[in-house]
Amino acid sequence: MAGSGRLTPKQSWRGAGFNGKLELYFHAFSKSKAGTAVEATWEGKTKADWRKTMAASRDAVPAEERIRMSERLCGHVEREILTPMRSRLGRPLTVCVYAAFRSEADPRPLIRTCWEQGDTVAAPRIEGSGLEWRIVRREEDWRAGKWGIPEPDPAAAEELGEDRPPDAVLVPGLAFDRQGGRLGYGGGYYDRMYATETARGNSDIRWIGFAMSPQIVSAPLPKEPHDLVMDAVATDEGIYWLTGEGK
Repeated sequence: MAGSGRLTPKQSWRGAGFNGKLELYFHAFSKSKAGTAVEATWEGKTKADWRKTMAASRDAVPAEERIRMSERLCGHVEREILTPMRSRLGRPLTVCVYAAFRSEADPRPLIRTCWEQGDTVAAPRIEGSGLEWRIVRREEDWRAGKWGIPEPDPAAAEELGEDRPPDAVLVPGLAFDRQGGRLGYGGGYYDRMYATETARGNSDIRWIGFAMSPQIVSAPLPKEPHDLVMDAVATDEGIYWLTGEGK
């Protein structure tokens, strides 16, 4: 993939104002069955039960395998979602991404490709009880935010105005199901951002779950009325479309 670069198990984001370096750690534990949806019956289990189990499952993916999965995942999103979207719209895109934390799938190869394609790349920054999108133009535009999670440095990254809604949002999580359900981290930030964008009339945004294949579960995840439902879930094995698009 153009501009993907080769990830290493302990590559760093360089964060302005954070002693020059912000490490994104990869934890390697016992090998999980990559590419296989987690099979489980979870009746009576809480979201906390799900989070504990799925965090352990994701952490168990070895670092080198996580790198390979992330690179394949980025390739699928570029070829099957973003390239057709640019062609259809006839312009560069505004793509909202995130910086991987702990054992999350790493979108850096895709971020670099978006920069090469002339896309506007934005990322979330926690502001109060919600998120704001800020434009990132280089890897040095990140710093450690709340809980140590990488986020755009407001001194270097300007806010994406309300008049510039994203075309696509990559959504991280602990797990996704095949109905578009997502298991997040419990803060509700992406759920509230989805509600905010919907209230602004931005119904054309594509919300894309971004995950490795071991994070896909066969049993439906616990769901509440306010939970964000994905338009598609992207993995290293391909794209699962939950809307008519791409089918």
